[in-house]
Amino acid sequence: MLNSTPMDKLDPAEEWAEWKPSRAEPFDYRWAGHLYRRAGFGSTPTELREAVKGDLESTFTRMMTPNKKPLKALPTAFNNPNQPPGAIQIRAAWLQRMLEGMEPIRERMTLFFHNHFANSINKIQDARLMQRQNDLIRKHALGKFGLFLKEMSRDASMLIYLDSNQNVKKHPNENYAREVMELFSLGVGNYKEKDVQEAARAFTGWHVSPAEQGERQFNFRSGEHDDGVKTILGQTGNWDGDDVIRILLEQPACSRFLVRKLYGYFINENVAPPDAFLQPLADELKKADYDISVTVKTMLRSRHFFSAHAYRQKVKSPIDYCLGVARMFGTGATGSVVISPFSLIGTLELQGQQLYSPPNVKGWEGGKAWLNTATVLARHNFAYEMCNGMKQLNEETAKITGATFVPSVDPLTLHRRERIEEAGKIVEFYGNLLLPGDLKPEVASKLTTYIEKDDPSNFVFEGRCRDTLYGMMTLPEYQLC
Repeated sequence: MLNSTPMDKLDPAEEWAEWKPSRAEPFDYRWAGHLYRRAGFGSTPTELREAVKGDLESTFTRMMTPNKKPLKALPTAFNNPNQPPGAIQIRAAWLQRMLEGMEPIRERMTLFFHNHFANSINKIQDARLMQRQNDLIRKHALGKFGLFLKEMSRDASMLIYLDSNQNVKKHPNENYAREVMELFSLGVGNYKEKDVQEAARAFTGWHVSPAEQGERQFNFRSGEHDDGVKTILGQTGNWDGDDVIRILLEQPACSRFLVRKLYGYFINENVAPPDAFLQPLADELKKADYDISVTVKTMLRSRHFFSAHAYRQKVKSPIDYCLGVARMFGTGATGSVVISPFSLIGTLELQGQQLYSPPNVKGWEGGKAWLNTATVLARHNFAYEMCNGMKQLNEETAKITGATFVPSVDPLTLHRRERIEEAGKIVEFYGNLLLPGDLKPEVASKLTTYIEKDDPSNFVFEGRCRDTLYGMMTLPEYQLC
């Protein structure tokens, strides 16, 4: 499985070619699990079985197709005085979409751009605006990046977060101009300080309406706009904000920047591929008029994605970890996820990732930063609660969410439905769901020995099964996606 070929020795054309499963390299539990972890938020047992029973093509199409099933109605959560008004509700609503598998790839890209265009409700203090921005991101997450960037530049939450009302003709505020270059389109080193200053002038007057006028909207104040000549990235004219965006998209660095960021998100966060390796994708994106879906499809269907260069090369974020467990073990008899999204909000906070609250404009750092003494303990506590039926949220988690919830889930029902009683078969069954192809034989042997110390009719046997599940979810391999 390991491939030691250096990145600069790989043939880009071969690596980005579409992967065709074969008898020698089948689309099995290992690769189906890999696809669901990266392109979605993990699979339910039913989805995993259907993927392997079917093929890559049908699985990928299903993950790209909108789910027309309506979302379950959510109960009203208690407001928490320690949270901005409405924050719990919008977090739960988004988690519900992820749990129910509503067009997984689009939802995955919505989370990507939520971190790319990082805003925080802690500053915005308006859940309606944050929800509106989330809907905007979802709408464009697999669309044309140019139109997306234009609409995000007029989004009320973005304007508030980056202090655009302070951007006036006499005293330009450079916050948005800087971030649109550094974080949203070009990356450090692909513009000069003078470009930021001139772009700030172009965005003067791009304000948001006052709160007392109702729901806040984009408001162009012509009297505060600098309509003088500006030179930005070598182009001179009487530019406004839309012109800045056009100029940014025309830069060769723009498509390279986006492709590189998507590479780290979908494939490998531990390496920095040479520009030449990513150039075919950058060219493809530019040729497609920045249609993001084109690049996403190429990446997720490529030989490179289904290789050791991508497999288990990312640390699971708290969202990945919690939703992966919840979708796998929080299913009812019909195969639908029955865990309340409210029950996940507190543990996500403890693990370091709260939706609508990235730490700063750069978003969550990710990678190894997800794992420290406190967050790993929170993961282990969550795994323990899941393995033991999540009888009740702990006091600290309940304090964060503002309420306690009692999800009626028991992960052991999965092997009981299959009438599996033999210890070795139980270990194999859960190994195929959690760590397909990655549960080391010596570990599986020890777990089997541990379970079979008791008879299946003995209640201690059930406890050993739960301990085994917990052990699997705390293995180092399981922290990777």
